[in-house]
Amino acid sequence: MLTAMLIRLVSKAAQRAGLTIAVAAALTLFSGIYAVRHFAIDTDVDRLLESNAPWAQRDAAIGKAFPQRRQMILAVVQAPARELADAAADALAADLQMQDQRFRAVSRPGGGSYFDHAGLLFLPADELKNVTSQLQEAKPLIGTLQRDPSLRGLADTLSTTLALPLQTGQVKLEDMAGLLGRSAAVIESTLAGQQAALSWMDFDLPSQDKAALANSFVAITPVLDYANLAAGGDASDLIRAAAVRLDLGRKFNATVRLTGPQPLADEEFASVAEGAVVNGVLTLLLVIFILWLALRSAKLIAAVLVSLIAGLVVTAALGLAMVGALNMISVAFAVLFIGLGGDFGIQFGVRYRAERHQQPTLQLALERSAAVAGAPLALAAAATALAFFCFLPTDYRGVAELGLIAGVGMLVAFAFTLTLLPALISVFRPHGESAVPAARWLAPADEFFERHRNGVLIGTIVLILAGVPLLRDLRFDFDPLNLKDPHSESMATLRALADAPEAGTEDVNVLAPTLEDARKTAQQLATLPEVARTVSLLSLVPEQQEGKLPMIASTAALLLPVLAQPSAAPASDALRIASLKRLGQQLDLAAEDHPGPGAAPAQRLSRAVQRLAAADVRQRDRTEAAIALPLRLSMKRLQLALQAQPVTVKDVPPALVRDWLTPDGRALVAITPRLPAPGSPAYAATLERFINAVLRADPRAAGGPISVRGSADTIMGAFGKATAYAVLSITLLLWLTLRNFGDVLRTLVPLLVSALVTLESCVLIDLPLNFANVIALPLLLGVGVAFKIYYVMAWRAGQTHLLQSSLTHAVLYSAATTAAAFGSLSFSHHPGTASMGQLLALALACTLVGAVFFQPILLGRPRDAAQVPGEGSMPGDKGRVGSADSAGSQRTARD
Repeated sequence: MLTAMLIRLVSKAAQRAGLTIAVAAALTLFSGIYAVRHFAIDTDVDRLLESNAPWAQRDAAIGKAFPQRRQMILAVVQAPARELADAAADALAADLQMQDQRFRAVSRPGGGSYFDHAGLLFLPADELKNVTSQLQEAKPLIGTLQRDPSLRGLADTLSTTLALPLQTGQVKLEDMAGLLGRSAAVIESTLAGQQAALSWMDFDLPSQDKAALANSFVAITPVLDYANLAAGGDASDLIRAAAVRLDLGRKFNATVRLTGPQPLADEEFASVAEGAVVNGVLTLLLVIFILWLALRSAKLIAAVLVSLIAGLVVTAALGLAMVGALNMISVAFAVLFIGLGGDFGIQFGVRYRAERHQQPTLQLALERSAAVAGAPLALAAAATALAFFCFLPTDYRGVAELGLIAGVGMLVAFAFTLTLLPALISVFRPHGESAVPAARWLAPADEFFERHRNGVLIGTIVLILAGVPLLRDLRFDFDPLNLKDPHSESMATLRALADAPEAGTEDVNVLAPTLEDARKTAQQLATLPEVARTVSLLSLVPEQQEGKLPMIASTAALLLPVLAQPSAAPASDALRIASLKRLGQQLDLAAEDHPGPGAAPAQRLSRAVQRLAAADVRQRDRTEAAIALPLRLSMKRLQLALQAQPVTVKDVPPALVRDWLTPDGRALVAITPRLPAPGSPAYAATLERFINAVLRADPRAAGGPISVRGSADTIMGAFGKATAYAVLSITLLLWLTLRNFGDVLRTLVPLLVSALVTLESCVLIDLPLNFANVIALPLLLGVGVAFKIYYVMAWRAGQTHLLQSSLTHAVLYSAATTAAAFGSLSFSHHPGTASMGQLLALALACTLVGAVFFQPILLGRPRDAAQVPGEGSMPGDKGRVGSADSAGSQRTARD
């Protein structure tokens, strides 16, 4: 009954081709207009996964309480010295705060006016005592540098120190090694034309490259536009424009790089879109070439392409009507439609070519094509759609919407294949066929497998089973950051900040009901050996202030008058040269008189200042800026820090308070793990112990790696369910259609074998599964079941020599079309999309091998060996090949 209905459908569509094409054109036009007017992409990645699991509810509560954290743009300001980075970040933050219509909040984590004044109060009491003592002892040096914070001032100060104090033993040369070495490094860099600066804030750090790694941060909460592909793209552009307008590069040798949740999401979408047009055009050209190899007729190719494009437009409109807006995953429906929907067109087109060779009229060829290929296509479309629909009951919303759109798309593709395609063929009237299309080049393989069927079958099964132990090494990459473009600015910056607390990539959070509860929680979790530090709003208020303020006040009484004195006028270049030469002589004498750890840095600095004295004035001006500007900024910051006053929570800037405390009084606690270096073999295990330890101590913890692990469990569970649903539903469909349990197994076993071989191949080529490419496994069922059904239906119809038949000809080119569509994803700049394309292509190759080679071997000879079809026939051919008899053709069509 199904076959008769399909024959009538194709016959009516061909007989009334004009009406059919007009209706299809009107539907396509209406769908195109609807799709253009309603096209939208929801770039909110938080909505891709919907779970009611406890971890997800806790994470959602934190996200609702502190939405700015998930929408944050972290501007990383880098400069050769901390003083320069902080000054540039302060200027950028002040500018952005004035644009309150574009930015909801702007703050300076660990910096800004608040920390400038309270900086000394955050030091431990013992360390503050040492610092204030050193500052008091350095009063003469500070006074000298304050009066002349320049290259000449530094040279004269060092010359004076190297004279009497060094000779009398008040100063040791080895104690000056750090300053001498770092001063030499800065001068050498400026002479080489490189950016450099002498940081006075990192004076006690031995690394001479520390200045090149100085970072300062500005945390920005932008106003987002989710209608754009990059919701925070406009905000990021404004931040970069502000950096250029403020001339941070020239004034402070500073660069601004953006990272954080929002830039990561924006650049992820951008990497998906990058090169998409070029890849799309190349894929289309490749598909047309494959269609030419399969169909050998420009008119037939045009008919298939028009039908495919019309179906794609209608599917897009239906998809937007069903889900409202596409997401990052569901937008891939277009690739799936071209890859899978094209299969139906190729199958029908190749069948038409075979029938056109045998039938006297085009109409009879179309009807016969429907009689032979209609039922297998209907079963394949239904099974493929079911495989996609099986995503619907899962919590992975992004994939569920893809399943809904792609499943409906398969039904649309099938409908257009049996209506619009026959109508177009009827109008275009492709030329007749001189021969039946077939894969005759596979005839030797056909004969070989028929003679050695049992041996090949046993050998194949043994080989597949031998690979089963490989599955123990199958990897799943649970790190979502590995799915992002490592070359994008946001990812490169985030990786560079792996050890910076501001990055917080592995932090977990606890949402406490009150600030007092947050304090107790932070103290409790800080005692865990797996925890490096805990932070809450109270961490922004210095402790033991009553004991620290007197030490700061006594130091201020000595130094503030010195720091308030005016600086001298800039020295002439001749005076700079004289000071540099004098310093070089003093350094040589000091190195000669005091051999030891300080001698080598002294000699190095001596060579550097002598070269600088002999250089042109522009080189000295550049060195002047590299030394004098950080020195002036340091003096200013010291002056502010010595004016410290008692601070409480009320003194913390409101923008910082909102990052840790909600208006209704709930408080956030951030917990940072104690981890080995990224990439260490023990990294993953240490992180897992941290998660378990924190959850045992406080089950309210969420976010960060806890959410990643929960998402992984949810996603793997979703795909497990989808796979189970797909197998069950396809099995039921096959049983209702084939009514033979053995034939059902003959269809499913090669499909499951292909899945097993795909996973084994992943291990061999070191292709780990991840959140993106795991979608290929359930899709394998949808793609593979169509090929398997074609062969089982042909086998049930009594066909032999399947490898050299026109069925295999159609399957090979259909698979090539699908591979072209899926393979195009492999060239995406987005690692997740590329890995999905790679696994889809691998799964398709395994499915094709299983369908074309393994399944015919598994099927063996048809049950009715007396009915042997002719060469090149497809299911439904009962041995009649090449008849030109009209009555016989009509009889065949009725069959």
